[in-house]
Amino acid sequence: MIKNRFVLIDAFALIFRAYYALPPSMTSDGHPVQAAYGFTSALLSAIRTLEPEYLAVGMDLPKPTKRHADFVEYKAHRAAAPEDLSAQIPYVRDVLKTMNVPCFAVEGYEGEDVLATIVAKTKPQLPDEKFEFIYVTGDMDLLQLIDEQSKVYSMARGVTLAQMYDIAKVKERYGLKPSQFVDFKALKGDASDNIPGVPGIGEKTASKLIIENGSLDKIYENIELISGKVHTLLKENKEQAYLSQKLSKIVDDAPLEFKLSDAKIHHYDQKNTIALFNRLGFKSLIARLPKEEKPEPQPKLF
Repeated sequence: MIKNRFVLIDAFALIFRAYYALPPSMTSDGHPVQAAYGFTSALLSAIRTLEPEYLAVGMDLPKPTKRHADFVEYKAHRAAAPEDLSAQIPYVRDVLKTMNVPCFAVEGYEGEDVLATIVAKTKPQLPDEKFEFIYVTGDMDLLQLIDEQSKVYSMARGVTLAQMYDIAKVKERYGLKPSQFVDFKALKGDASDNIPGVPGIGEKTASKLIIENGSLDKIYENIELISGKVHTLLKENKEQAYLSQKLSKIVDDAPLEFKLSDAKIHHYDQKNTIALFNRLGFKSLIARLPKEEKPEPQPKLF
């Protein structure tokens, strides 16, 4: 265990990645489990590799979010989750429950908003010594959350390989600061989330504008210094650019009660966890379970 390290798992990013990356697999009674298996494998890898003192999971709920209220077309092009994927979510919750991993979800907010809120609520509770947050995800949108205290551990291929991103790594790969990713996406848009951005501005132009000006606000302050077609596109789509900025920003104000002690890794019932893994057909994961730490006996008073 690494003291003062808090790992935050973006559940649905890993569940979806596992569903599409792994071949279909079934329980002995014919229920699909590959997404739940992949998520559980990623969870165990994160625990073993990152050795957190604190651990929490953020999940989406199957309801519209505040982003849908701002833009009805948000993610509207996505088909509903396949039935055999939705059917696996209870298995994920069962795994988290039996392993004593706290799971949080808030209506109207996405899982990454919930995780950012947990971090925002944790910071005022921190001890004086150094503290570290690591987001585990398959969604590069979380790069915007990186700061001096926070990193992103991103699954690079399926749910087996991962890349750690800090401020320097983001700068090296993208030429941007993590805090600039929201404005970068506001300009280029995001087809996967149906965020429109500024039509006609792609990644290369968006990156150039952000690097030269620093932010979306500064771009519009300096718009008369920007010439040609880009000037016209920006001017004609200013409202859409700021809407895209709002849709892209992960918020940290979800209505959620949280204490740091809620996420402290505690004793879990390994026997029940092994029984669950056997029932789900996760036998290959049993050897990777964390060592069971028995709670210390309370001293007798008399």
